[in-house]
Amino acid sequence: MWFKLAPDAWQTLGLTALVLLVLTALVFDLRERRIPNTLVLLTLGAGLVVNLIGPQIWSSGSGLLSTYPGAIGIKGSLLGAVTGLAVFLPFYLLRAMGAGDVKLMAGIGSFVGPAAAINVALFILVAGGMLALVRMVWVGKTQLVLFNVVTALGQYVPGSVARFNPATQSADRMPYALAMAAGLLAYGAWIFSGHAPLVNF
Repeated sequence: MWFKLAPDAWQTLGLTALVLLVLTALVFDLRERRIPNTLVLLTLGAGLVVNLIGPQIWSSGSGLLSTYPGAIGIKGSLLGAVTGLAVFLPFYLLRAMGAGDVKLMAGIGSFVGPAAAINVALFILVAGGMLALVRMVWVGKTQLVLFNVVTALGQYVPGSVARFNPATQSADRMPYALAMAAGLLAYGAWIFSGHAPLVNF
């Protein structure tokens, strides 16, 4: 290792980089309703670098989002990226989430590793559901959203003629980077307030 950082300093550096990148994605998603591939690649690359230059602790539960911070190395970073991608990929295939959101989750996974990526994704999904409910009520489209949910689920029932196209029938589109930022923040607060991860391996 040519570059040494104390665990606390490394964690502060890594978390700062991750938060800035996710907030930048949020700004793009709010303004343009998309997350650029360049930003996704930058996030993925930054996650790999952060876990390459950090103190290698190699203990269970270590990582960026840990009370015992330590880098997980290139292998752990890549596994985190693949895990983040795999967790959100089904939502993209169901057309419930954009490709940029899925790729950004892979970038987040490269920072935090596979176990934390699953935990962050769970918090993001809860945050996304809560924000969607608030937005649904706020814009007054509760009936249309519920109709779309029933139609979307109904198309998977054998013999059903219901078809749902999110591109043309969606009641509203929430910038999902907002849920990603909120979920990441919530999971960080959960861990650093002394709670154990929901999933750990």
